[in-house]
Amino acid sequence: WSLTASSAPRVYAILWPHKAPGLGAHPAHLTASFSPSSSRELNGNNITRIHKNDFVGLKQLRVLQLMENQIGAVERGAFDDMKELERLRLNRNQLHMLPELLFQNNQALSRLDLSENAIQAIPRKAFRGATDLKNLQLDKNQINCIEEGAFRALRGLEVLTLNNNNITTIPVSSFNHMPKLRTFRLHSNHLFCDCHLAWLSQWLRQRPTIGLFTQCSGPASLRGLNVAEVQKSEFSCSGQGEAGHVPTCTLSSGSCPAMCTCSNGIVDCRGKGLTAIPDPVSAGQGELNGIKSIPPGAFSPYRKLRRIDLSNNQIAEIAPDAFQGLRSLNSLHIGPVTCPHRTGAHTTFEEEVPRIFYSA
Repeated sequence: WSLTASSAPRVYAILWPHKAPGLGAHPAHLTASFSPSSSRELNGNNITRIHKNDFVGLKQLRVLQLMENQIGAVERGAFDDMKELERLRLNRNQLHMLPELLFQNNQALSRLDLSENAIQAIPRKAFRGATDLKNLQLDKNQINCIEEGAFRALRGLEVLTLNNNNITTIPVSSFNHMPKLRTFRLHSNHLFCDCHLAWLSQWLRQRPTIGLFTQCSGPASLRGLNVAEVQKSEFSCSGQGEAGHVPTCTLSSGSCPAMCTCSNGIVDCRGKGLTAIPDPVSAGQGELNGIKSIPPGAFSPYRKLRRIDLSNNQIAEIAPDAFQGLRSLNSLHIGPVTCPHRTGAHTTFEEEVPRIFYSA
């Protein structure tokens, strides 16, 4: 679906009413003429995906509310035109991942609500560019991976909620650069209080009014204790090797699309009746589905992909940059392709991928 408002350069808010007529997984174009005070509600509909060009032209949009839909993916670049955007609500959807640099052009964004989704990982550049962000809500997701530096750009942050997730460890000093932080929630996670998490105890003690009820889930000797009350000597690792090995996570650590099976770095989605590339994808098999198009940057976050199998689908359109940046990709199976302009569309990636197989 697509949202356009080229004739309305001064839209300040879109607030589409709950279950608005004509809005679903593929709602009609937004063609109404807006005055500066106009408002529409987009929450409470059946929107399933936000495409790259859905909000092109809404350069002065300040408020966008998309909560309580069924949004499973937001394509990178979807918010690039909205340089005046101040508040964005995407809570209560089905997001599994955040593309890197999704908010790179949203310097005015001050409030972002991503709570109550199924987000599994926070990539290093997830919030890069959102330098004025003051309120970030990530609670009630499935986060088990926070990449080092994920929050580094958020120096003006005042509210950060990470409670009710699956977080076991956090990179050292992840929150040290937030002098204005006044609300911080990390409770109801699975924090493993070993030597790598000792820094968090000191950080919480220095800020006794925030991070309340943040508790250890392991090891057994510390289970149920408040992290701030655990002494530094109690944050131990079993051996010198473990102490020297800082735990890290990558996007592939927690990225298995719903309906697919994942093992040994392979995401297998064969025979699931999919009509679009699932999110997230960290390696690909989409054989025997009904996928009809490969959108721009569909695989761009997964730069370590080596093999993608999209055979036996119904692909009619492939964006020129669908596989851009996949330097490790050495095998791509596509077909049958019914797009009449296949050669032009494929020029970019045909030059980059060593082996491409087109099935009849």
